[in-house]
Amino acid sequence: MPKIKPFRGIHPSQANAGQVVINLENLSISDAKVIRQGNPYSFVNMLVPKLDNLFLMGSKNELAFKKINENFEDFLEKGIYVRDAKPAIYVYQVVRSGLVQTGIWTITSIDDYLNNVVKKHELTSADREQSLIDYLQQTGIDANPVLITYPAVEQIESIIRETTIKQAEIHFSKEESEHRLWKIDDEVTLNNLLNEFSKLSATYIADGHHRAAAASLLGIQRRKLNLKHKGNEEYNFFTSVYMSTDQLRIYGFNRLVKDLNGLSTNDILKSLEKNFLIKESGKPVNPEDIHEFGMYLEGNWYQIRAKSEIIQTNNPLAKLDVSILQDYILSPVLNISDPRTDLRISYRGGKLPLTDLVNEVDTGKFDVAFILYPTGIEQLLEVADEGEVMPPKSTWFEPKFDVGLLIHQIN
Repeated sequence: MPKIKPFRGIHPSQANAGQVVINLENLSISDAKVIRQGNPYSFVNMLVPKLDNLFLMGSKNELAFKKINENFEDFLEKGIYVRDAKPAIYVYQVVRSGLVQTGIWTITSIDDYLNNVVKKHELTSADREQSLIDYLQQTGIDANPVLITYPAVEQIESIIRETTIKQAEIHFSKEESEHRLWKIDDEVTLNNLLNEFSKLSATYIADGHHRAAAASLLGIQRRKLNLKHKGNEEYNFFTSVYMSTDQLRIYGFNRLVKDLNGLSTNDILKSLEKNFLIKESGKPVNPEDIHEFGMYLEGNWYQIRAKSEIIQTNNPLAKLDVSILQDYILSPVLNISDPRTDLRISYRGGKLPLTDLVNEVDTGKFDVAFILYPTGIEQLLEVADEGEVMPPKSTWFEPKFDVGLLIHQIN
């Protein structure tokens, strides 16, 4: 039973929304600077601010955070951003390529993360956590929501449907996607929604483990420093979007490997014969079912299917395709024992065309590509329920949220 609560969201005005929000996926520093120069309304000003005077006292990070805070206050003063008068819970909807995904945008207690009420399935990196903690601590801007999922509940879906038939508070289109945001601030609907969420038996982080971890670690620090801590302060919560499992889409995370561990193509194929059925294909192999893989090696495609005897049906982690690939190919054949740290392996997620992976092999950047069938949402929930951790780069979830649409301020 997750603990959520309404909050006074800060969002762009309807007139500015399309200019403010930004997609962070694959955004480089140089790209951010170009956007900042051409669009003074972009949220990138709260990420990569222009420093007017580098000779001021303080480190570059200190000056950057100071400028971010100045920019944020400037956005509020000019009406680029608007703070809602009443605490609310929001409904967010994104439409891309005809796919409509809708969920509840709220804030979630850090205790739910710490106590595993919101279940995790991914390890986090201390370095990445610290950079997020520093940003939150210095700016108070909690703008990139954690994606949380749950088995669909009709009562919650009914509230979403009743809300989305009304006119949205914010509606804009950008980069072939359409975004809408509705506000729920009437007491009756809020209480109904809070009541339904309190009944949820299980919720799961789909995307955003580092953001949830960073917010929770900062919240613990703030609690220790606040002698009047009550538990309802904003630092006890992090921004989150709840979407039922049927709203999410998972795409495969494919692998590229450099260096065949001194093996020839024939050596590799012979090594795989013990545990896999192998069939050469005259066309690209995009797996159509679990336990099937595509392999592109020396200009040829192969369809590889795991033999039934290596599939551990009673082990939710070991039966994942990412685990089978690691345990029976990457580790024993190609000598990649730790895919988290081995520099020979690289990952390509989402909807990247297979032709891009082929090109990376054909140009010699990598030697072999492995194409995986997407991990199923049921598989992920099963692993999380067992308290296990998914192998690295197991899932590519959509939606990926644009940043700057709705801000929870923790200071």
